[in-house]
Amino acid sequence: MADASSVCWRAEQICAHRGASAHYPENTAIAFDAAAHSGAGWIETDVQLLSDGELLVFHDETLGRTAAGSAPISSLSWSDVASLDIGSWKHQRFSGERPLTCTQLIQWQLDEQDRPGIIWEAKCPSDGVAATSIAVALAERISAYPTHRCIVSSFDRSFLQAMRTLLPQQPLALIAEILPADGLEFCEQYDIAGVHLDGQQLDERTAQSVIKRHRQLRCYTINTISLAKKLVQMGVEMVMTDRPGDFAVSRAR
Repeated sequence: MADASSVCWRAEQICAHRGASAHYPENTAIAFDAAAHSGAGWIETDVQLLSDGELLVFHDETLGRTAAGSAPISSLSWSDVASLDIGSWKHQRFSGERPLTCTQLIQWQLDEQDRPGIIWEAKCPSDGVAATSIAVALAERISAYPTHRCIVSSFDRSFLQAMRTLLPQQPLALIAEILPADGLEFCEQYDIAGVHLDGQQLDERTAQSVIKRHRQLRCYTINTISLAKKLVQMGVEMVMTDRPGDFAVSRAR
């Protein structure tokens, strides 16, 4: 990319949103492999609780957009989803890409040295699944792998409160489109170090308010180098992008 040539990005500044999802089917092994190959220091992905207690790496609340069907994710078991084709919607050459569990993705990270850290976005659907149940399941997986490098994030405050109780030392982040009036107070109360905001809507005043309260400011979903540079100049520590390969990443972390 021509406008990327003047900047050498640090790996820790770049997070691949659902993997390298501009060019590969989101939240799949091939998308995460491409993200790692790009040099991104982090990947962001979504995790949901299935009916049998398994944790599925999947964004949408229902099947339909990236996999055949229409059922709510929370109503399905791992045996229901394990063989789904979640690649063909992107392109036929990705036919046969299968869903991953949370544990499988952790194992992928740990299989090779220097694979990206993982930002888990916990999805707490509107059909009554308790946020605390998702928190318990995710805390169990994280605790089982002490070397797993991750940040846990969510829009759902009940989930974040539960995670803080379960894992007092775990890095957490509150997600919002724009900063809520009480967002920083909530983060301070529950020792939530990260604030993840929509970079398209972020202004200088909001950025400075987050930074002055000693929170780590990260922004989504940034697919142009020009906006990424502007956000970094405002104090943003990390940009989440569908296009990690567009960033000239230094391999030194």
